[in-house]
Amino acid sequence: MKTLLCIFSILASASLFAQTTVSGGIYANTTWNLAGSPYLVTGSMVVFPNRTLTIEPGVEVIVSADYTFNTGNFIYLEVRGTLIANGTTNAPIVFTSTDTTAGFYNWEGIRIKGSQGGTVQMNHFELHNTWYGINNDIAQPGVSYVFDECYFRSNQYGLQLNADMVYNNCIFESNGAGQAAQISYGTLTATNCQFLNNFCSFTWSNYINVNNCLFSGNQNNIIGSPGVIQNSQFYNNTFGMTEISNITVNQCVFDGNGTGIDGSSTCVITNSTFTNNSIAVKIGDASTVSQNTITDNAIGVQVLGYDPNTTSIDSNLICNNSVHNLENLTDKNYQVNLNCFCSQDSSVIENGIFDGYDDITRGLVNYAIYDDSCQTVVSYVTKIDLGGPAGVTVLDEQWNTWYDGESVVIENNIPGIFSIYDIQGSQLINTTATAGLNKISLSLPQGLYLVGREGGATQKVFIGN
Repeated sequence: MKTLLCIFSILASASLFAQTTVSGGIYANTTWNLAGSPYLVTGSMVVFPNRTLTIEPGVEVIVSADYTFNTGNFIYLEVRGTLIANGTTNAPIVFTSTDTTAGFYNWEGIRIKGSQGGTVQMNHFELHNTWYGINNDIAQPGVSYVFDECYFRSNQYGLQLNADMVYNNCIFESNGAGQAAQISYGTLTATNCQFLNNFCSFTWSNYINVNNCLFSGNQNNIIGSPGVIQNSQFYNNTFGMTEISNITVNQCVFDGNGTGIDGSSTCVITNSTFTNNSIAVKIGDASTVSQNTITDNAIGVQVLGYDPNTTSIDSNLICNNSVHNLENLTDKNYQVNLNCFCSQDSSVIENGIFDGYDDITRGLVNYAIYDDSCQTVVSYVTKIDLGGPAGVTVLDEQWNTWYDGESVVIENNIPGIFSIYDIQGSQLINTTATAGLNKISLSLPQGLYLVGREGGATQKVFIGN
């Protein structure tokens, strides 16, 4: 009886540690199941056209690591037919290596030969230690990949797919680039994802939509990608975002970064918090920085570009930044009267603003002094006449607008149709203004409003005491 029990024990142990060795071509429809897992890949494999490799949930695929550091020797899985690898939340499929050392790329990855009709259906999986990740030899306009609860770790490139990519609850950790540049085609949508300790999270997508994601410990997070980022956190990165334009950032947190946002042009940054960054925000032309809290950084806001008058910095709290609250890095003059610098001492505010008073190659900056509530202007500091009343930046030489304490005033050289909007963009009034001074009496709460001329520029006006 003891001998029989011993035999059963040995058989059970052998079954528990079963391993299937595979390599070469897949010439017939094949399934890798849990009973044969793990599958040890000892040589490159090809799924031939009109054939399907199905990998069941929970299966582990382990590729023999290459130590020559010659990528031409790396083992790969090539798909000229179809790969179906759909795991589940509780049983993800794992593609990994015999050596899972962090940052060690020792097999090539999954090649999709789209030019030969190759396709993949993948979800709920992990991918580790590849050089090229999941890649396709053709662009796929109109094709969308949806990845749920996937984990990309220690890959040189996690994915190189010129298609529309959707990531839900995914993790990208310790990769060279989580998603590589989508040069030919493609967008990126990420929701509830984490990007941790990557050299770069993703680069040069044609459009991104990022919501409720965490970016922490990365060198370069988001590079050169237009789109929308909201409700996300950026902690302890070298760059939160860099080389970006045509981007909207809303309700995000930037803490402990080298540079929070390094933007070139057409950046809209609103309702966000910047603390403990070396540089919180760098912006160029045609940008808006509004209703943010920018405090306790080394440098709060740097303004670059050819025409800072197209850039609006308003309704922000810009305080206690150790080097400067604001740096004008252009030779143009402009003003920031709709921002609070948390002091009623003009010398304190002046020391926090770097402009032509500090370096004659720079332009001058006008500003306002607010009371302790940061709601009421105590006085204006006007270093240079910019052609309009205090608090106004002229954006269009044909017209100008301001609040005179009772009415919105429009000074219009050419008759036109004007509208007044609240900060959310809801139209409050539409009126025709004649040439000369036009006064529009409104009963509105104190705050920031927009005045726009039909077919022309939009200016901001602060209505208050």
